[in-house]
Amino acid sequence: MLRIAAAAIVTAHGLIHLIGFVVPWGIAEVEGFAYRTAVLGGVVELGDAGARAIGALWLACAVGFVVAGLGIWRRASWALALTAALAAVSIGLCILGLPETVAGTAVNAAILVGAAWIVLAQPRIPSGAR
Repeated sequence: MLRIAAAAIVTAHGLIHLIGFVVPWGIAEVEGFAYRTAVLGGVVELGDAGARAIGALWLACAVGFVVAGLGIWRRASWALALTAALAAVSIGLCILGLPETVAGTAVNAAILVGAAWIVLAQPRIPSGAR
C-alpha cells in the first residue's frame, strides 16, 4: 500500500510540473502562475527564449516523475534513484521559480527525505558475505 501511495504522489508531482511548461510556452494560463521571463524572484531576466528553455526543463521533469512513479509502482530497481535525481533537479527549478514554487520545494525535499529513508532502512550485507 505504501508503494502505491508513493507511486501516486510521485506521479501527481510530475503532472503538477506541467504548469512550469504550459505557462511559458503559452499553452495555458494557470491562476497563481503568471507568465514571466525573469527567475529568482524577478532578479535575473532570461527573456522569452530563456523562459521557454526553463519550461522545457519543467516538461522533462514532468515526464521523468511520471516514469519514476510507474517504476515505483512496478518495483523497478532504477525508480528510487531516478526519483531522487529528479527531485534534486526539481528543487533547482523551484528555486528559479520562487516565490510561486515554494510548495514544490517542500514536496521535493520530502521526496528526497523519503528516498534517503528507504536507502538507509535497507538491510546491509556484510562485505565478506558476498
